[in-house]
Amino acid sequence: MFVGCCCAKDEPHNASVDDGKIVQDMPRKEVVMMPEMPRAAEKEIMAPPPVVDPPVPLMRPPGSTPALELPKDSKKEHGSSSLPYGPGSTFSVTIVRSSSDPIGLDIDLIDGISAVVVDIKEGAVHSWNEKNPEIALKLNDRIIEVNGARLESNSIVSRLKSDTTWALQVQRPSEFAVSISRADAPSLGMDLRYAPNGTTLMITQVGDGPMQDWNSENPDRVVHKHDRIIQLNGVRGAPTALLQASEDAETLNMVIAHYPQVM
Repeated sequence: MFVGCCCAKDEPHNASVDDGKIVQDMPRKEVVMMPEMPRAAEKEIMAPPPVVDPPVPLMRPPGSTPALELPKDSKKEHGSSSLPYGPGSTFSVTIVRSSSDPIGLDIDLIDGISAVVVDIKEGAVHSWNEKNPEIALKLNDRIIEVNGARLESNSIVSRLKSDTTWALQVQRPSEFAVSISRADAPSLGMDLRYAPNGTTLMITQVGDGPMQDWNSENPDRVVHKHDRIIQLNGVRGAPTALLQASEDAETLNMVIAHYPQVM
């Protein structure tokens, strides 16, 4: 089974989970909080809620059979797309909004270096998408820079809230399938973290274990730090649903959202 740790703003949570359960809590300083909104549109962006005390493992419904739903391009070698805005690409867009327009994004800030799009609601981004469908922002796109604020989640959020013209640098993930067996390994070799308002499990570290073995054996589908598990044993949705899907499963069939590496 997977055990995940989540994060947010009110209660400190310093407990760790032993490596046999594959997830260890990250230091408090790694948790990125979103500042309070200064105007009525304070719900435009959702920040990760507070760290909660150790999550309770969830059980997969009795008799259910995990199934891997492969993304359309899962049989293709992952990497940069030949399309300027395709999977695996990094691209720039400029969005102009009125100061009265809500931003209209729910975002996941858990990696501390970006804002990952969780949902797009009515607001500036939705309006821009409708006018620019060929370069529309999508779910799981990763915003890594806004108006010079780069690779720092709080600064990115600050620019989104304060500026009415956004020069964005965005990364669109490629997706590929990974299948690993627990066998007798004491650890799968992955540390995970998630935002309860999100839809993914973020990989914070790959160490000794079946996942590192997978990377060695599949150089065209290497799983990196900050990649995201977006599907697990046929299940997509809330992080708790992904964790539930791993319960008692001997084989973990995952779909990974892989982002271009940044420095």
